[in-house]
Order: sequence, then structure tokens, then C-alpha cells
Amino acid sequence: MKSYPDSYLHFENLDAPETQNFAAQAHAETRKRFLDNDTARALSDGILAQLQDTRQIPFCQEHRARMYHFHQDAEYPKGVYRVCTAATYRSGYPEWKILFSVADFDELLGDDVYLGGVSHLVEKPNRALLTLSKSGGDTAYTLEVDLEAGGLVEGGFHFPAGKNHVSWRDENSVWVCPAWDERQLTESGYPREVWLVERGKSFEESLPVYQIDKGAMMVNAWRYLDPQGSPIDLIEASDGFYTKTYLQVSAEGEAKPLNLPNDCDVVGYLAGHLLLTLRKDWNRANQSYPSGALVAVKLNRGELGAAQLLFAPDETQALESVETTKRFVVASLLENVQGRLKAWRFTDGKWQEVELPRLPSGALEMTDQPWGGDVVYLAASDFTTPLTLFALDLNVMELTVMRRQPQQFVSDGIEVRQFWAVSSDGERIPYFHVGKNAAPDTPTLVYAYGGFGVPELPHYLGSIGKYWLEEGNAFVLANIRGGGEFGPRWHQAAQGISKHKSVDDLLAVVRDLSERGMSSPKHIGLQGGSNGGLITAAAFVREPQSIGALVCEVPLTDMIRYPLLFAGVSWTDEYGNPQKYEVCKRWLGELSPYHNLSDDVPYPPALITTSLSDDRVHPAHALKFYAKLRETSVQSWLYAPDGGGHTGNGTQRESADELACVLLFLKEFLG
Repeated sequence: MKSYPDSYLHFENLDAPETQNFAAQAHAETRKRFLDNDTARALSDGILAQLQDTRQIPFCQEHRARMYHFHQDAEYPKGVYRVCTAATYRSGYPEWKILFSVADFDELLGDDVYLGGVSHLVEKPNRALLTLSKSGGDTAYTLEVDLEAGGLVEGGFHFPAGKNHVSWRDENSVWVCPAWDERQLTESGYPREVWLVERGKSFEESLPVYQIDKGAMMVNAWRYLDPQGSPIDLIEASDGFYTKTYLQVSAEGEAKPLNLPNDCDVVGYLAGHLLLTLRKDWNRANQSYPSGALVAVKLNRGELGAAQLLFAPDETQALESVETTKRFVVASLLENVQGRLKAWRFTDGKWQEVELPRLPSGALEMTDQPWGGDVVYLAASDFTTPLTLFALDLNVMELTVMRRQPQQFVSDGIEVRQFWAVSSDGERIPYFHVGKNAAPDTPTLVYAYGGFGVPELPHYLGSIGKYWLEEGNAFVLANIRGGGEFGPRWHQAAQGISKHKSVDDLLAVVRDLSERGMSSPKHIGLQGGSNGGLITAAAFVREPQSIGALVCEVPLTDMIRYPLLFAGVSWTDEYGNPQKYEVCKRWLGELSPYHNLSDDVPYPPALITTSLSDDRVHPAHALKFYAKLRETSVQSWLYAPDGGGHTGNGTQRESADELACVLLFLKEFLG
């Protein structure tokens, strides 16, 4: 049995002075090396100016013809929440009114907080639940505010910091899945209880509704409002990332399991039908519904009735997201990694597809659906075309341009092409190449994610376009297995003990670039974050001779101990559990970047990033990998600020500095 020595195990204790000092010194060294100069300051200022450009589309939540928007600028680095009328928004000259400043909550809570989200009560949108994250992490406070009065609701729904799930049930009650006490948590560190909290009652006086086993992953609860019928209350009890039980809660507070497949997702509710997406084939009542499909199932007082197949993907398609309006179900699809839209309406006792107007190509994202109407807001873009915000009125099938984002870089001469590489098992792997040049000496940044069924789509490149593509460099988006570009099959092909196939695919793309003469190893850089950090780091360790540099962001790198670190145990459905199964330990040991670093290999330069407030992927992954790499490779650096959490939820200046650091690193070592 192979052992996995761990000389940097002590970095798992984030509170230890040794860990704090190590991270601070390494971070200071990196900033001094890349950011303490006039070129860096100018670059960071340029990126910041893009982020703060007042011509950017303010993406909003619409409630009752009022547009609500979170905005950051130089005056308000933590941001403000503001509102304007829909009429002034559509005119292109919104008349904003500030409702609150996020920084004001620092003093109130005695903590450094950032806005995680605003949940309006749709029947009374002036009432909202604020999620205020500690240092940008997943741990957050929940406060109820009256946006009209401009302050906290006295005696309102206020809950301590935790990885809580809190959602509206109605004006006078909320669903609370608490996570501010160790006793409330699963082993994954997420809520295991569901409570119904009524206005005027303390949490202790409230009604406990459901509890899952401590060894399960998490529980969540919410209310679906059906514009065509009565609301329903659902609980989602997750055993793992992809296995769950759904329960309907009666008016009396009884939770009754629904007889649904344990690997489906409930994605909506309309006209008395639950809308499901399937990870595997579902055989029911002599009917078969394929993996990746969208299915509507009648729900009547906790009992499932007839089911109808709305959409079944072919080999080139995937279902990305689903939205419901007052009368329609709208699905965002991918077709060969390009956005498409379909819609259905329930008429004459069945769901019928409706014909939509011609939509733009590229990536399509449903950004908002105002409650009680049939308008959907769509954002469309591609690598070289800035975002355009459309309003799609399904009642009249009319598509209207709301706003266009300004050009952030000169795209003249930049070509977008899709290629296919062949992976080690013969699977064809698509990738997009974006750039003016494609020659052996072209600096080329290859970005990959490849996990959790999440697709990577063509998107406007903004700062990358301005400060990378304009200079003649190239960008590549690799659609490797493990992602969701082609539905569940594409994800499941690189899941568990097959996770190495994500790395195989990425290296196949890298080699294909060289074989086509579009770049060469010393000019190819890899970039990925979180799961993408794992995949790029694993490729870096396995085949360092094929690449010229690595940008590895908030990564997993220790695949032996990952289930013991923060939320890691919740990802065993994705990777397998090396703490429990020897076969997983063997396969993940071969994948683990930290454990496969070698003393006698000349690794290319690497920039590793994390945040000490990341409470999802433990910073020790980055710290340990950097420390071990630095033993033999002096051209390795760590960027590790205190704040920002896993998602970079901080100020725009902090985001600009980090991207400037990444770009300057790449330009130096790939140029």
C-alpha cells in the first residue's frame, strides 16, 4: 500500500502563526515581483477602469416595474444596492436611487462583510433578505431589510453567520436551514435541519420540520409560487452532490417524500407540474425518459401523476438551465457549445412547444424573469462581441434590444475558430481558438474547468481581449470532459476514478495546438480555477515539457486528504473517497498534483492563487502545492490575499490587481 508523505500538513491549520506568516510573506514577495512597478499600476488601473465603466450594462432584478441593481465604483468600493424605474432603465438613462451601502453593515455587524445576494419577497419586493458574506467567503449573515424605509426590519428575520440557507415562504415566515452551530451541521459543514420560522417568534420557538443524517451532504427548503395555481413547499435532502430526495411539506408542516429518481434535479414548477432534469435514464409507467432530458410531472397533493417529455438531447446537445414565466417554460440549451432556446406552454391538457423568434448565436444566459409576467431577460455574447441584453416577450414572441455593452477591445483581425483534438481514448475534444495569430511562437493561454457538469461557453473576453489578444496573443477555451458541454454523458465520462480523463483531454488540446503549428510548448500557458485548478495542476505535473507556464487559481491539489478539508467531503460524488475506498485512493493518488511533484523535474513557472478567507476549497491545497514546488522551482509564486473567499467577492481594485498579476506573469514567461 502506497504511502503519501505530507511534510506541509501543518498548513491545514489556518490560525497557526506559521501558516499566516508563510502566506503573508509569499504574497508580499509575489506582489513585489509583479505589481510594485509603474507598468503593473497602469495595467491594474486600466482593468479597473473597464470594471467601473459607467456604460457597462447594469444587470438587474425587476420587481413591479422597478429595476434593482448592485453597483460598485471608486466612491463605493464595497458597493451599493440601488433602484430605478423600468421606464428610465429602458430609456438608457436610468435615474438611480441608492437604497443601502454595503459598507454600512461592517459597523452594524462588527465584521468585514460583502454582499452575497438580495432575495426580494416577490409579493412585496420592498421586503428583502440580505446575504452578507464574511470576508467574501461562503459563511454569511442574513438580515431582513425594508428597502422603502431604508433600514433593518425591527424584530425581522435576522440570523447569525453560517453557511445557512434562508428563503421566503410568505410575508410572515421563512424557511431556515441553520448552520451557525456545529450541532446543526453535516460532516460536509452544511445545514442538516429545516425549520419554519414565523414572524415574531425566536428561532428556538420555531418549528423543526426535517433533519437529515449527519453523514449526508446538506438540506435546503424553498417555496415555489405557481402563477397558475397554488404554491408548494419543497425540501431537497442531498445525500451527495448528485443524489437527493425531494419532499413536499404540507400546510401542517409534514414532510412527505416524492417518488422521484434520486439523481434528478427539480428545476421549476408551473401549472401544477414539477419540472425535472435527469442525470440518468428514468423508466416509469412503461415509458423511458433519457439522460439529460427535461420532463414535466403532474403533482397533486404529494402524489405524482402523468409525466411528459419536453426535451431530449442528441449527441451534440445539453440542457443548461430552465426558467418559468407566468405561462411558459423556457429552457436554455447548448448545441455544439453554442446557445439555443426552447419554450413550451401548457394548453389543452398537455405541454406544447412554441416557436420562438430568431435569437443571437454564442452564449445565451437568462439573467432575470420578472415575477407574474411572460418576459425573460437574455444576455448574449461571444468571444469578440460584447454582451447585449434582450427582453423576450413570450406573449407576442417579440425580441427587443434593451442595452448593448460597449466594446472593451479592438477585435479587428481577431479570428474565432473551433477545433477538435483527439484524447488518449479516442474521444474528440472540442476547443475554441481566439486570436490574430496562430504560429509556433504565439503566446497562447489555454483555459479549462472540466468538472461538476459545468459547461464552459464562449464569452466576451473584456480585459483579456484588451491586454492579451490586442497584443497578438491567443486564448483557447478547452471543452474537456467532466464539464457539461454535452450533457450528463460528458460529465460522467470524467467522474470518480475516471477523473484523469479531464487531464488527458486538456493535454490532448495542448498537443493539438503544437501539432497544428498554432503555438508551441514554451509559449502555452494553462489557467484554471477550483476544479480547473486541479486539472491544470495535474497536467502541469504530468507533462511539464508540454507547457510554458501555469496559473492555478483556488485549486484542489491534495486529492488524498481533500475530504477532510472544509467542504471537501461533499465532493466525493465527483472524485471518489480516498479516505474510504482503496481503489479511489490509488487512482486519486496518481492524479494528485501535490503528491506527484518530483524533486528532479524542471517545472515551468507557476503562479498559484488562493484566499485565506476561502471556506469552500481549503487554502492549504494552494499553500502545500506552492511550498513543495518552491523547494525545487524558484520560478513559482503564491498570490494569497486575506479576503475574497472562493469566488473573489471583494472590491473591484482587488480583482483588478489579481488579474494584472496574472497577465504580467503570463506575458513575462510566455512571450
